[in-house]
Amino acid sequence: MFKIFKAELFKCRHNMSFFLSLLASVPLGVLYTVICELDKTLSMAEILSGVVSYYNIFFIVMIAMYVTNDYEKGTIKAIMASGASKSKIYFGRLLVSIFISEIMFILAFIGAYVWCVFKDIPMISSSMPWTITQFAESVGVQMLIVAIYAMIGYFISVLAKKQIPAMIISIVVINFEPLAIGKLSELLGKDLSILNFMSMIEQIEMLNLSGKVLIGTGIFALVVFVATFVIGTAVFKHRDV
Repeated sequence: MFKIFKAELFKCRHNMSFFLSLLASVPLGVLYTVICELDKTLSMAEILSGVVSYYNIFFIVMIAMYVTNDYEKGTIKAIMASGASKSKIYFGRLLVSIFISEIMFILAFIGAYVWCVFKDIPMISSSMPWTITQFAESVGVQMLIVAIYAMIGYFISVLAKKQIPAMIISIVVINFEPLAIGKLSELLGKDLSILNFMSMIEQIEMLNLSGKVLIGTGIFALVVFVATFVIGTAVFKHRDV
């Protein structure tokens, strides 16, 4: 598995499109802050807590490009011929997807933070007081959400195998997930709001990092990982590449 991880990272390091995407992450973080500056009431805390929701499509696009590139060029066959089991290949490439997404998020976050400091945006506001602990939790939860985006994008890309369909389906799934959870809650007669992804992100942006939000994000991440890994591995194992 770790051989696959190292090999895939090596391949990404020598892929110009991924290198340029990483370089673009910092200025994109700056751009996000510039847009947020239009609302003069926002503090640095509020701006930085929303980085992940602003770039969710960016993460999805990059993961779809990474995963489907091997299918469209036929290089997936060379990976399969490496001798590693399909489960290890699937999981190793999933880890790379998450790693790439986290690096892009961190770079975008740094870009946003540096611009906030440069523009002397106040750390807190009277309506949004916060602590260092809340800040650390916000960053941690956003990184967990990035991992969820990566898992969903990776899973759909493996199923679709084509770049454009993978991007479109991933974006649709992420944006319509709250509606699906609402319908499922009605059908089962149970409150499943803890699994409403967009609601959790809104709470994080408001720095409302209560125990319920943190637990909800963790549960959601676990559900997404188990579901996508089990189904994705089964599909990957039993179909020709």
